[in-house]
Amino acid sequence: MSTQSHADTHTGKCLCGGITFTVQGPPNAVYCCYCKDCSLGAGGPCQITASYPSSEFTLQDADGLATRFAIPGTVSGKPKDKYFCRRCGCTLFTIPFAVGLKEIVIRPALVENGLHIFRPSIECFAERRPEYFSACENAVQYQTS
Repeated sequence: MSTQSHADTHTGKCLCGGITFTVQGPPNAVYCCYCKDCSLGAGGPCQITASYPSSEFTLQDADGLATRFAIPGTVSGKPKDKYFCRRCGCTLFTIPFAVGLKEIVIRPALVENGLHIFRPSIECFAERRPEYFSACENAVQYQTS
């Protein structure tokens, strides 16, 4: 188990290491989302994400590898931009338009020990969670309706 806390600066990187990012301090929230977009994007039943104020996020991309994909039809009715590395294909972060571009949503798995540091406090679309998957401990469960 990591001894890091959310008071620290956390650094994440894509699979090839061509892009890195840093976030500072605690996230606004950590989500486990079972919506269709997150399941498809993760290639599994859910995606774990952590939202940060845009001001607490810094991208390091010296080779210009970050590529944007616009996801038009989200549940909020507003699009979101998904950024990934064009060399290795790793999804790095998303920018949801639903919150007025004020937040960056990172993938905790890209941070060393991130899946231990960033524990989901919210499960979205919990009714889509497969039977073989347990609920996140102490997380608030949100349904689509």
